[in-house]
Amino acid sequence: MTWARFRHAPAVAVAGIILLAGRATGQANPVAQDSQPATAAEPFCCDTKHFWTAGAELVALQVVPWYFNRHVSDDSTAALSFTSWRRNIQRGFEWDNNAFPTNMFMHPYHGNLFFNAARNNGYGYWESVPFAFAGSLMWEMFGENNKGAINDWVATSVGGIAIGEALYRTSQTVWDNRATGLERAGREFAGFLLNPIGGFNRAVRGEWSRVGPNPFDRIPTQSGAYLRAGMRSVEEGESGTMTRHPYFEVDLQYGDPFEGGFRQPFDAFRLTAQVNFTDKTPIGRLQVEGALWGTDLKRSEKTRHVFSLLQNFDYINNEAYETGGQRFSGAFLSDYRLSDGVYLGTKVQGSLLLLWGVSSNYAETVGRDYDFGSGAGLRFETQLNALRTDLVELTYELFWSRTVSGVRGDNFIHLLAARVGMPIWKALGAGADFRLLSRSSAYRDFPDVKRTVPEFRLYVKLFPRRSPYWAPEF
Repeated sequence: MTWARFRHAPAVAVAGIILLAGRATGQANPVAQDSQPATAAEPFCCDTKHFWTAGAELVALQVVPWYFNRHVSDDSTAALSFTSWRRNIQRGFEWDNNAFPTNMFMHPYHGNLFFNAARNNGYGYWESVPFAFAGSLMWEMFGENNKGAINDWVATSVGGIAIGEALYRTSQTVWDNRATGLERAGREFAGFLLNPIGGFNRAVRGEWSRVGPNPFDRIPTQSGAYLRAGMRSVEEGESGTMTRHPYFEVDLQYGDPFEGGFRQPFDAFRLTAQVNFTDKTPIGRLQVEGALWGTDLKRSEKTRHVFSLLQNFDYINNEAYETGGQRFSGAFLSDYRLSDGVYLGTKVQGSLLLLWGVSSNYAETVGRDYDFGSGAGLRFETQLNALRTDLVELTYELFWSRTVSGVRGDNFIHLLAARVGMPIWKALGAGADFRLLSRSSAYRDFPDVKRTVPEFRLYVKLFPRRSPYWAPEF
């Protein structure tokens, strides 16, 4: 997909804006704030579903990138005809060899736009899911003249749903219908960068400047954000050389699974975006974990236990390794109040990897430097929270994937991570991470590969508001 040459821009925008959303989600008693009488003569969208508008936007999301590929980039795959459409339908799907950022990041981001064509026109989460699958299928069959890619359809649809709902919810916290002047302009622009379809619709409907009430559920009562900036030291290549890279990371925690986070999908979710400097790609990590459903197991004055079903999107890409994809998980979450302001949280999680990518040492055999697989994952973590921040976090995670396209074999990824943090002054703190990634691949037709990659991080952090929630991924 030639349009993917713009693949870095969306995640940079996400990382630069989410702290604003974190500040918004930290407001107290949001329902009371947003229940003031309306001052607008017209209601804001959307009390009803706008099918034809959503459908038109879905088509436009096909036509615009096709036009760019055909008439700006002069991409031969964009030369379409009835013959190419019929041939694509008859031939079915294949596995393509696009670069890891294109297949595992840019395609899911494009799927987020398909999903939000419905989500921003009055449709709920489940009602918007078919739009993501339909939009992706339309592109694979009719957007290019080469054979459709099954990995693109899955990644664009499933990954796009997770990213789309997280960005939709985040943009709602940024937009403030009661704001005016420069603050209103800044909020509208920031929300547009997070949710372009929603921002476009607000502009067309005249909502960028109209003053009125906010949705009653615009801001969850339990949320917060972290911003970390510092230096990563990571081993690269087979030589074992440690190189240093500046980075910053935004960690948005929306809702609380222990406090009513299961009424609707993604009432509780976590979005983490990491931007790397001097690394091979500026988009080092984008991860989303949203609760689809959950239930209380036990609740007392000092102990809370819940079980939840989760949807995950993972994209990790740096000089040391590439991995990530789409998965669904079940997790047991526990929260123990040790004393006033001191909490111990634990999480035990099992995952099914729907479509997973793992970097490969035998790129010449399939024409790409990673393999597609499916498999399972397991995660254990614990964290100690006090003084409005996470003091200690310990995590162990295992991923197993069996290759379905690429070099045949089994891939095992072990992650051991430890984080220590401390507050300095008000919302300012500091911390250090140690991560040890061990990757073992047992190939059927090639020599096995084993590698261990250590990583150290030192950083300062801002935490406008802390919420006891799940520990960061990877």
